Amino acid sequence: MTNQLDEIVDFKQIFLKIFRNWFLISVSLVISFIIASIYNRYSTELFLCESSILIVEDNSLSSASNLLYENRGYNKKKLSKENKALVLKSYPIVFKTLSDLRFDIAYFIEGNIKVTESYEAPISIVCSHNINTLYGKSVRVDIIDDNRFSFIDLSDKKEQIRNFNEKFLFNGVELTIRYNIDFPIDNADELPATIVKFRSLQSLTLSFQNNIMVEQKERESTVLNISILSEDEKKGVVFLNTLIKNYVDYDISEKNLASHNTVKFINNQLNHMSDSLALIEMQMQEYKNTNTITDLSLKAQNIYSNIVSLETAYSKIKTINNYYDYLSTYLSKGDYLEGVSVPVSFGIEDAALNSLISKLIEVQTKKNILIDGGQVNNPAIIQYNRQGKQLVINIQEAINTSKSANDLLLNDYRKRIASMENSLKGIPQVEMELLNIERLRSISESIYVFLLQKRAEARIHAASNISDSKILEPAVYLNRNPVSPDKRETYIISLLFGLLIPIVFLLLSELVNDKIITRMDLVRSTNIPILGIIGKNYSGYELLSNHSPKSSVFEGFRVLRSNLGFFKNSQESNKVYLITSSVGGEGKTYIASNLAIVFAKSGKRTLLIGADLRKPKIYNSFNLDNSKGISSYILSESDISLKDVISHSNVENLDVLLSGPLPVNPSDALLTEKFADMMDELKKTYDLIILDTPPLGLVSDALTLMYYSDINLYVVRQNYTRKGLLAYVNDMYDKNMLGDVQILLNDVKEGAGAYGYGYGYGYGYGYGYGNNIEGSDYFDNDNKTEI
Repeated sequence: MTNQLDEIVDFKQIFLKIFRNWFLISVSLVISFIIASIYNRYSTELFLCESSILIVEDNSLSSASNLLYENRGYNKKKLSKENKALVLKSYPIVFKTLSDLRFDIAYFIEGNIKVTESYEAPISIVCSHNINTLYGKSVRVDIIDDNRFSFIDLSDKKEQIRNFNEKFLFNGVELTIRYNIDFPIDNADELPATIVKFRSLQSLTLSFQNNIMVEQKERESTVLNISILSEDEKKGVVFLNTLIKNYVDYDISEKNLASHNTVKFINNQLNHMSDSLALIEMQMQEYKNTNTITDLSLKAQNIYSNIVSLETAYSKIKTINNYYDYLSTYLSKGDYLEGVSVPVSFGIEDAALNSLISKLIEVQTKKNILIDGGQVNNPAIIQYNRQGKQLVINIQEAINTSKSANDLLLNDYRKRIASMENSLKGIPQVEMELLNIERLRSISESIYVFLLQKRAEARIHAASNISDSKILEPAVYLNRNPVSPDKRETYIISLLFGLLIPIVFLLLSELVNDKIITRMDLVRSTNIPILGIIGKNYSGYELLSNHSPKSSVFEGFRVLRSNLGFFKNSQESNKVYLITSSVGGEGKTYIASNLAIVFAKSGKRTLLIGADLRKPKIYNSFNLDNSKGISSYILSESDISLKDVISHSNVENLDVLLSGPLPVNPSDALLTEKFADMMDELKKTYDLIILDTPPLGLVSDALTLMYYSDINLYVVRQNYTRKGLLAYVNDMYDKNMLGDVQILLNDVKEGAGAYGYGYGYGYGYGYGYGNNIEGSDYFDNDNKTEI
């Protein structure tokens, strides 16, 4: 069973075609390698710069504040490795890094072949960070000597001669250019020119964000590998190290944010308490001096101590309520929620509230990471906003619940304090007043000490904070080879393209080709048997017997004669062969003429009939006069004998019956009884008759003449006959309208893939006999006359 793909593509033909077009493939390879060499030489080189950080899973044990306060002081919020990777690439950190390094001013060294970016240059520019008016500008700086330089604005080619360290204005920005004495160069006279480009930090940040690659080194490890491709290795190394430093600083500042907010709140409380305490001290001293009191009675002291204890507890609860008010106000503003101080940092042991605030900080931090990374349209941000709002509502409810419980405690303390105060009525009025003043002082002192303690805790925690990330391997300048372009990979790709492009071209040309080239094309296009193959005639002559009698092409006609002799009725004395094709230009007359010659040379009395009454041509081949022929014999009113219209050729045993003058209606002429009688008479006279007929695909004359023929030869010309033309003929063959028909493949080139498929051609091929004229085409006239 034939493979469907084989029915579409003849792979053997494709391989032969590739082999024949080796020169095209060689040229393609040469061009590909030239392009690869140019690409490797002139493309921008990129160097891989790498660094790695170690993420510490839990560094709480190393915190001094946790050692001092038994690990209960502050929230230990942790970020996943994925979040840390996003923070490393976040817009604020990358922007700060580029700003710190002044990468908005880029230096390029002008070489003999190309201009390359460099971290180190013969000069350096000092200016403010506000260079908005210089964005997109490029200047060229040529060093004249140790003191002067040439400054050229590349946009308008204006040149200035300036001194080093001299301040001057350029587009409204004050610049100072310094001479870099440390720039590596062998000869000071050969310092290269420097191209300086001013870039926007905003767009530069987005570009660096896309180029930074953060990957986990191993699946189970907590090591992140940070890398970037840079045009200058030193520049990439400096950028990575500064980026990691800024990230570590950011990590620490994020951890200290809650501590700083706590200290800020406590300082406000301490300011109020300090003023109150100083005022009370003054009142007590004045009261003692006025009333000459040095001490209180024992009873008053006991009552006083109890009241002080109650009021101290009362004041602490009020301070906690103040914190709740601060926390509620902070949350209602909705800004920097990740920096809110957790209740435990203020001594409030409320597990539920602490858990809610920790979750709020985590959600806000994740949202900020996405926003800082430029993912403002990420759907997760909407989810985080929703979670944050719900957590704020839950925290407000928890605050209200805690304040309600505290209010109950405050009422209880007030009642107990009032009861104690009633018991002091028996104490003298002077002692009573002093007792009240001392009570206020003690309460204020205890609250003040409490606040001082909490502030100290917050400061110790901030001072002891360290980052969860440690530099494992800093970026190091190793003077490596560039990773891009990969020269080996480029040449491999060029090799593949150099081979694939011509092969694909040949394959596509084979797929879209609609002309008959090989025997397999004929097999796919028609069911008509294939009789043989005739090679391409390079001699330039249509009749080969006199000019190329020993050529391989003429030998092909002898083989064709032999093949025709194998038919079952080949021994009959009268034989009529009809030669036709689809359209003009396929070589019908050429085949008929030379086939008639080889039969005549075999001793058979042969008659070649030019049955194409529309476009006669045989007379040109045999140098005969077409003034008389079939038309004059059949249509003439005068009595003309058949012998009078038959011409003798210069080939022994070969006569020629020409078509004669063009009749008005050629088809009707072939249907006359006189034509039928003529054919009967000729069959009795000649051993073999060959009919050269019009194309079957254009007119019906050939079908009419097939009534008189024994074997019909259908000529198909290689690389000329279209496959679609055979569909019509194949349909007639399937309907038994063509009689005993055989296909003859004509004009076959050597090495075209058709040889070896035929039934006899190839015998004698390659003898080298005959005068071959390279490039000649014996169908030129055929095309002009028949098409």
